[in-house]
Amino acid sequence: MDVEKARALARYRDISLEATAFRLRAVRMALGVTQKDMAEALDLPSSTYADYERARVYPSHAAVSHFRWRHEITFDFILYGDPRHLPLETAERIYNAMLELDARSDLQARG
Repeated sequence: MDVEKARALARYRDISLEATAFRLRAVRMALGVTQKDMAEALDLPSSTYADYERARVYPSHAAVSHFRWRHEITFDFILYGDPRHLPLETAERIYNAMLELDARSDLQARG
């Protein structure tokens, strides 16, 4: 995938709730865990974590820190879509998850 396509897919520099939620959902999918499992790992109610992925609220600093320190997923990626400091294997898994999310979205839009 070329750089421009990767940036577009990650919604590079888009700091909206929707873009942040999309990236967070892709990260969770790339890690291979459920929303419930992620909420437990973050010591959050499931509804709070679900709100992050539904673009109702931004993730807490503690949640973003968890991804950074436990999974090497940077603040810059989650909040701004900047993949420059992600480990290559992690970036590949996240981009595959984003492609899957985009495909699902396309199918739902077609109805």
